[in-house]
Amino acid sequence: MVGEKNYVVVTVSGRDHPGITASFTRILDGHHIELAGIDQAALQDFLALTFLFSLDRDGADRNSVLKDLLFEANRLDMRLHFQLLSEQELRHRKDKNMFVLTFFGGTSVLAELSGTLGDARANIEKITTLGGTSARGTELTVNVRGVENLSLLKQALVNISRQLGVDLAFQKLESYRKGKRLIFFDMDQTLLDMEVIDEMARAAGSYDEVARVTEKAMRGDLDFQDSLRQRVAFLKGLTVAQLREISNGLRVSEGAERLIATLKRMGYRVGVLSGGFHFFADGLVETLGLDFAYANRLEMRDGVLTGRLEGDIIDGPAKARIVHEVAASSGVLLDQTVAIGDGANDSLMLGQAGLGIAYNAKEALAQVASAQLGRTRLWNILYILGITEADIAAG
Repeated sequence: MVGEKNYVVVTVSGRDHPGITASFTRILDGHHIELAGIDQAALQDFLALTFLFSLDRDGADRNSVLKDLLFEANRLDMRLHFQLLSEQELRHRKDKNMFVLTFFGGTSVLAELSGTLGDARANIEKITTLGGTSARGTELTVNVRGVENLSLLKQALVNISRQLGVDLAFQKLESYRKGKRLIFFDMDQTLLDMEVIDEMARAAGSYDEVARVTEKAMRGDLDFQDSLRQRVAFLKGLTVAQLREISNGLRVSEGAERLIATLKRMGYRVGVLSGGFHFFADGLVETLGLDFAYANRLEMRDGVLTGRLEGDIIDGPAKARIVHEVAASSGVLLDQTVAIGDGANDSLMLGQAGLGIAYNAKEALAQVASAQLGRTRLWNILYILGITEADIAAG
């Protein structure tokens, strides 16, 4: 096409040692060439270095430049590969549908996942180990442009995760790189390793009645709002003193305290968004240093529960709406939000957030989430967010 620029992509690979980048960029500078792009990846003592530049400047001698680069690569005992691209071809290369697949497992897991990606015609463009030599996790940058059905690929990855019992996340590269800023945790069976309403029912002497209503809701005979109202009715008569005793005995999920402290130290806003009760969510704000809490309010008269709720009920749709409202009021894009939950009531919230994480969840929720974590592995959220051990140490 008339007027289009022509580009050269040069890749140098070989044993890594100091001064390689300086050697090649000095040659390019000597030919008065400005780089249009540069990328470098190193694994142990092996280096791959890629330069992108145009040769359309007046007087630029392509053969002379490449000859000098080849000579330098030979001197440094490195391999050099180059490819000529038109501006249109370069645009086509950049027009990729890129995803990041983060997983926590060994070689067998990598073999399974990479095989599944290959079968779906997804191309792995970069592999990075997270967590240093401990190999806590691995991050694959994947081009899915050739994938016919992205939903089926995601489902296949989730199935591998569940079959092998490993954590993974599959998210768009653009939103991954934007950086998350606002994080919403569900409370019961997520931030807490327990169901608070069960403890309340035991204290009220109505555990069996509450359990029967819960079972009806799980069968689909009752929606969340009706089941919540019925269960709260069985809690009538509980005192504030009893609620405080339950609150003092809350079991925070393993790793949650350290995770939240790290996220807060690194500048994230973190809070709880629950279909449970504000009395307990408020306590977590204080003990964990959370920024906010949204939950259902129990009606009290003279320090005793009436068996009714106050205000609007926070169900699945309300959770999704609150994610949107809090993000807007915080000046944060939805792509920069994270939601973590375990139940069907969290599906809309996870779908609304930029990154939805299913925690120890049933298969139905895992299918709508971008990531899933097993029980006691909340700490892996940091790696899914792209936070490295060096970042954590420096934070």
